[in-house]
Amino acid sequence: MPFRGNAAPPRIVPPPVPPSQLPQHFAPTPLSRAGQIAAFALSAGIAVYGVLFYDYGEQEHCFMPVRRWVDQHTASFFTLTPSERRYVSFSSTGVPMASASPADPPAAPTPELPHGVKPDTHTPFEYFKEHPVAFGKGKGEAERMV
Repeated sequence: MPFRGNAAPPRIVPPPVPPSQLPQHFAPTPLSRAGQIAAFALSAGIAVYGVLFYDYGEQEHCFMPVRRWVDQHTASFFTLTPSERRYVSFSSTGVPMASASPADPPAAPTPELPHGVKPDTHTPFEYFKEHPVAFGKGKGEAERMV
């Protein structure tokens, strides 16, 4: 269309932008999302290690209440309450005893089971506090560290 005198040129209107091309619809790439998840997992792992496992020495520090709480709750996973012991009391043959009922008082704890093995009462945290693991060192070097 030719230009006619003093009239303004016609306005050029761009085509509408499809909704998928708008900025709020750009999703992160799978690699970017995997990086976000890996960064979150790594930072959470470092935080858990720092709170529960890092050795700050023998003195009381700010994470001791959290460690005591976790030790108490992990110990409850591996030990039975007196009422649970009544339900699980077995004779030497492995058959539940007929006299074990909720109304009976708890029996005195036996020092050893019939097969001669004492049950382990340590939580994993207590075990590794007593037996530290030194990675990449021989047995003699690990003993010198303790």
